[in-house]
Amino acid sequence: MSTANTSSVADKFTDSEVIGLVAEALDVPASTMNSASKAIDVPEWDSMGILGILSVLDREGIKCDIGNTESLQSIAGILETCRSAGRLK
Repeated sequence: MSTANTSSVADKFTDSEVIGLVAEALDVPASTMNSASKAIDVPEWDSMGILGILSVLDREGIKCDIGNTESLQSIAGILETCRSAGRLK
Protein backbone atom coordinates (compact mmCIF):
# COMPACT_ATOMS: atom_id res chain seq x y z
CA MET A 1 0.00 0.00 0.00
CA SER A 2 1.05 3.53 -0.65
CA THR A 3 2.12 5.59 2.34
CA ALA A 4 1.24 8.88 0.66
CA ASN A 5 -1.30 11.07 2.39
CA THR A 6 -3.36 11.43 -0.78
CA SER A 7 -6.25 9.04 -1.06
CA SER A 8 -7.01 7.24 -4.27
CA VAL A 9 -9.11 4.14 -4.70
CA ALA A 10 -5.90 2.10 -4.85
CA ASP A 11 -4.77 3.14 -1.37
CA LYS A 12 -8.08 2.66 0.41
CA PHE A 13 -8.71 -0.34 2.60
CA THR A 14 -11.64 -2.67 3.04
CA ASP A 15 -12.89 -3.42 6.55
CA SER A 16 -11.24 -6.85 6.29
CA GLU A 17 -7.89 -5.32 5.36
CA VAL A 18 -8.04 -2.98 8.37
CA ILE A 19 -8.85 -5.95 10.60
CA GLY A 20 -5.82 -7.68 9.07
CA LEU A 21 -3.62 -4.70 9.94
CA VAL A 22 -4.84 -4.74 13.54
CA ALA A 23 -4.28 -8.49 13.76
CA GLU A 24 -0.77 -8.02 12.36
CA ALA A 25 -0.04 -5.36 14.97
CA LEU A 26 -1.27 -7.60 17.76
CA ASP A 27 0.36 -10.73 16.33
CA VAL A 28 -2.91 -12.66 16.39
CA PRO A 29 -4.67 -14.48 13.54
CA ALA A 30 -6.98 -12.16 11.60
CA SER A 31 -9.56 -14.93 11.65
CA THR A 32 -9.98 -14.40 15.41
CA MET A 33 -11.14 -10.81 14.92
CA ASN A 34 -14.16 -9.13 13.36
CA SER A 35 -15.83 -5.73 13.24
CA ALA A 36 -17.23 -6.27 16.76
CA SER A 37 -13.85 -7.08 18.36
CA LYS A 38 -12.80 -4.93 21.30
CA ALA A 39 -9.57 -4.51 23.23
CA ILE A 40 -11.13 -5.99 26.34
CA ASP A 41 -11.67 -9.29 24.48
CA VAL A 42 -8.11 -9.69 23.17
CA PRO A 43 -5.32 -10.14 25.76
CA GLU A 44 -2.69 -8.90 23.30
CA TRP A 45 -4.62 -5.63 22.84
CA ASP A 46 -3.00 -3.91 25.81
CA SER A 47 -1.07 -0.62 25.91
CA MET A 48 1.78 -2.13 23.90
CA GLY A 49 -0.76 -3.51 21.45
CA ILE A 50 -2.19 -0.04 20.97
CA LEU A 51 1.30 1.26 20.18
CA GLY A 52 1.63 -1.55 17.64
CA ILE A 53 -1.70 -0.60 16.07
CA LEU A 54 -0.62 3.05 15.91
CA SER A 55 2.63 1.99 14.26
CA VAL A 56 0.95 -0.18 11.61
CA LEU A 57 -1.63 2.50 10.81
CA ASP A 58 1.10 5.14 10.61
CA ARG A 59 3.08 2.91 8.24
CA GLU A 60 0.03 2.87 5.97
CA GLY A 61 -0.32 6.64 6.15
CA ILE A 62 -3.29 6.65 8.51
CA LYS A 63 -2.62 9.21 11.21
CA CYS A 64 -4.21 8.84 14.63
CA ASP A 65 -4.28 11.21 17.55
CA ILE A 66 -2.30 9.42 20.24
CA GLY A 67 -4.19 11.47 22.81
CA ASN A 68 -7.44 9.83 21.69
CA THR A 69 -6.78 6.18 22.38
CA GLU A 70 -10.51 5.63 22.93
CA SER A 71 -10.89 5.19 19.17
CA LEU A 72 -8.23 2.47 19.29
CA GLN A 73 -10.14 0.32 21.78
CA SER A 74 -12.27 -1.43 19.17
CA ILE A 75 -12.27 -2.43 15.54
CA ALA A 76 -15.32 -0.20 15.08
CA GLY A 77 -13.35 2.78 16.43
CA ILE A 78 -10.37 2.03 14.22
CA LEU A 79 -12.62 1.67 11.19
CA GLU A 80 -14.16 5.05 12.01
CA THR A 81 -10.68 6.57 12.27
CA CYS A 82 -9.84 5.15 8.85
CA ARG A 83 -13.16 6.37 7.45
CA SER A 84 -12.54 9.88 8.82
CA ALA A 85 -9.10 9.83 7.18
CA GLY A 86 -10.73 8.91 3.86
CA ARG A 87 -8.98 5.54 3.79
CA LEU A 88 -11.91 3.09 3.68
CA LYS A 89 -13.42 1.79 0.44
